[in-house]
Amino acid sequence: MCGRYVLASLLQEIAEHFAGAPAHEGLWTWEPNWNLAPALVAPVIALNGQGERAVVPMRWGLHPHWREEMPQGRPLFNARIETAHEKASFRTPWKRRRALIPAHGWYEWERVSRPKTPFYIHPKKEGLTAFAGLWDQWHVDEGITLLSFTILTTSATGPVKHLHHRMPVRLPETQWQNWLDPNIKPERVMAHMLGSDDLDFHEVSRVVNSGRAQGANLILPTVD
Repeated sequence: MCGRYVLASLLQEIAEHFAGAPAHEGLWTWEPNWNLAPALVAPVIALNGQGERAVVPMRWGLHPHWREEMPQGRPLFNARIETAHEKASFRTPWKRRRALIPAHGWYEWERVSRPKTPFYIHPKKEGLTAFAGLWDQWHVDEGITLLSFTILTTSATGPVKHLHHRMPVRLPETQWQNWLDPNIKPERVMAHMLGSDDLDFHEVSRVVNSGRAQGANLILPTVD
């Protein structure tokens, strides 16, 4: 699962890294976030109407285009890679609306202790990575559209699986464009998704348990 993640770059840095221009520039702002939670708006990489990469503000928690009302309860912030293609909420995005979710890492909670212990998982080579995601658009009212996304997950491998049995699907840069391109079958891209060999993790403070907590100190290792 991936229910919290870190994106600590400025918008322009994200745009440069993913070779995409910020969409609706001037109409939204972004500040580095060390504790992104579902229902928040975050920068997402998707293709615009001209087929070019764009950095688009989207709400985390996919809202299907066909749903008439906002759902109650937890938003669809994750989708299983094994079944996304057959689920009503994800079928159309799987075929036509795929996205890259910029991130520096994510949090996971080890379940063997009470209270649960948070860990920060990130690439050993620190920097931006790309989660594979799906997005959709829902017409709230005339002239108003809600853009939302979900993060795809797969079975965790290596030491990471001792923290949780699921982890975000991450893609190498060589597959970014293929994943975004609706003319390429997503199954072809999934054959190249990254494993856990390049990942590292460490225990962090339980301060991060609060969705309101912010700051670079959240990802610092705990001191015994």
